[in-house]
Amino acid sequence: MRRHLQCFVLGISFTALLAPSALAQWNVARFDSDPNRIYATFGLDPAFFPTVGYGRVASLFGHRLQLAGDVGIVAAEMDTRDFRARLHVLTSIVRWRSLHLTGSTALIARGTDNSIYCGYNFGTDLTGALGVYRSGWFFAAEFGLDKAVITHVTHSDWYRTYFYPEAKDGWYRDPGGTFHYGLSAGFTVGRAELLARYGMLRTEEFNELTPPMYASIGLGLAF
Repeated sequence: MRRHLQCFVLGISFTALLAPSALAQWNVARFDSDPNRIYATFGLDPAFFPTVGYGRVASLFGHRLQLAGDVGIVAAEMDTRDFRARLHVLTSIVRWRSLHLTGSTALIARGTDNSIYCGYNFGTDLTGALGVYRSGWFFAAEFGLDKAVITHVTHSDWYRTYFYPEAKDGWYRDPGGTFHYGLSAGFTVGRAELLARYGMLRTEEFNELTPPMYASIGLGLAF
């Protein structure tokens, strides 16, 4: 019975740790004008996460792409033990006039520390979006998978005392993943770009999560 309870509690905990990274879907139509961007985002993801980052547009075999890195911590207590760091790339894969099929991929490191366990996760996110991208605005539909690769868990003394004294610490391979799908939009004011995203979350078996959605706003400054 305790073994099943451990799996249940860890499953819920992993879901919180492995929720999607909600990568900002910046306007690919502006990549040719300003190569640098500093940005900040805030949203429900699945906790309230403020994030700051920097991106730079580069050219690879004549193809424009944005390389970026950012870091965020949970806003509730501003605890650096609940963090997320990402390195990601965004590019336009196929274009017809103002219609773009974009793709992004990210390497993600996440951590959390709570009354049940201390955990660290390493994973990746793959997201595609289809939309209209103009120099002054964009609107797109997106779909992606945030996949955990490996997670390390150290159980707390409280958990061992009251739930499962034989709980084993260590690495868990492929603890799960999360689908995310929704809409993103943005518009440009001078060198500033305002961004909004909203969508739904599902497990790899397409079951609902708590909360069942993500939402964020962002501000980027190009130069």
